Amino acid sequence: MTAARFDALPVAPPLRRAMAEVFKYDTMTHVQSAAVPVALEGADLLVKARTGTGKTLAFLLPTLHAVAQSPPKNGTAVLVISPTRELAQQIAEEARMLLSYLPRFTLQVLVGGTNIRSDLAAVRRSGPPTLLVATPGRLLDHLGNPSSGFPAAMHTLSALILDEADRLLDMGFAPDLKRIFHAIPSVQHRQTLLFSATMPADVENMARMALKPDFKVVDCVGEGENTHHHVKQSMLVTSLPDQMPALAAVLAEHTKLKDYKIIVFFTTARQTQFSSELFAMANTPVLEIHSRKSQGHRTKVSDKFRNGKSLIMFTSDVTARGLDYPDVSAVIQVGLPADKSQYVHRIGRTARAGKDGSGVLLLADFEAQSFMRKATDLPIQRIDSLPDTVMRPMRATMASSVGKVPYGTKAGAYQAWLGFYNSNLKNLHWKKEDLVAMANQWAMNVAALSEPPALLARTVGKMGLRDVQGLRVEGRNGVPRSERSVSGTGAGGGRGGRGGRGRASGSEGGRWRGGPQRDSFKPPRY
Repeated sequence: MTAARFDALPVAPPLRRAMAEVFKYDTMTHVQSAAVPVALEGADLLVKARTGTGKTLAFLLPTLHAVAQSPPKNGTAVLVISPTRELAQQIAEEARMLLSYLPRFTLQVLVGGTNIRSDLAAVRRSGPPTLLVATPGRLLDHLGNPSSGFPAAMHTLSALILDEADRLLDMGFAPDLKRIFHAIPSVQHRQTLLFSATMPADVENMARMALKPDFKVVDCVGEGENTHHHVKQSMLVTSLPDQMPALAAVLAEHTKLKDYKIIVFFTTARQTQFSSELFAMANTPVLEIHSRKSQGHRTKVSDKFRNGKSLIMFTSDVTARGLDYPDVSAVIQVGLPADKSQYVHRIGRTARAGKDGSGVLLLADFEAQSFMRKATDLPIQRIDSLPDTVMRPMRATMASSVGKVPYGTKAGAYQAWLGFYNSNLKNLHWKKEDLVAMANQWAMNVAALSEPPALLARTVGKMGLRDVQGLRVEGRNGVPRSERSVSGTGAGGGRGGRGGRGRASGSEGGRWRGGPQRDSFKPPRY
């Protein structure tokens, strides 16, 4: 916190009252004291700030003050674009609190995963919202429908906020953002505030497109403030079969801390699901949040983790990035991060507000060299093994639990594993045959299956793996068509930077296979 006080800001009295009586805040955070006064002058801003630093109020206060001074007669004044549903809901919650004493101002949230007709019913019932918080895809759905009322509502827009801009671009929203820019008032006729935790080239390019040429830069991170330079970090390298037992050992150590709060990131939603079910069977309760869960479930889990203590949350990056979780004691990442930036963003969730925190990166032996080539400047201590006295009971626990995980969960995770690492072939210096061989090792030595699950021929084709030896394809090589195979493309995966050559086969040491399992199952949805 700083010495700058909210009650000294020249903002509308209802907003000052909300800060004092609803938020009960007296003083501002660094990002608030640096950004709010400049934004109140009407300048466009490019703000470098991490999640959990009070940045939401840093963009809501000045833009809502401007609206309070000159409310639109029939239209939307402020548009906030968020990369994820969860972050959009979190922004909306703070906005509702801030609008407590401005009852004439309305708020609406547009996100995917909800009934689009409910969006239309709300705007027809109450008119265009004063403040609109949206994810790009759902917003474009409505902007493409003239009868929805949203295209006309944009004519009165006076402020645009892009939150987590780096994540918006990482998730491939650049084309959507350009379409949105064409549907709203031009740069010269609106104030734009762009917030981002990092400033890669694509964010700088977006800033030049979205902001006025004389925009101001507010850096609330700076080299000396980068969390990843002072968080205690380690990288544990294991064979692929030992990855889950090693995770169990790491969690056992970190849950010794009083009031621990641990986030564990996985490479895909399916891997998150598999690991969550495995640890549940091993009597280690975890919270599970990823894109395959309903919006209601994700909101409930997110709120429980945010407000609770002594909790472990398993998640995929797409749903967790940007959300503010206080008092996270440790961040554990399982599997190859998409790039250094993703690794750093995740680590930034711990050791906030002067508190201690640690990060553990858990990699299979074939991943380690690739990642370290991209992270030579990070203070990561490499650990090549855990004592056998630690690993032996963890292997036994995992082996006795994996057989209880449903076959469909394993089959879906197998396909997702193929999809993710298929997108990292260059990163790992693998051939497609290496990919399939390692995926099959995962199926048999991690998921404890007697043979790899069968895939649909069209799935294999979409992955570019047709005729690669080792895959079981329905209707080919003796695999009966009646066998239920994994559906969907599974071709998605994180992107990776360039790295060194990794080994295409993990050590067989420490195998913890449970009994082989093969059941029929309903094809999972992707």
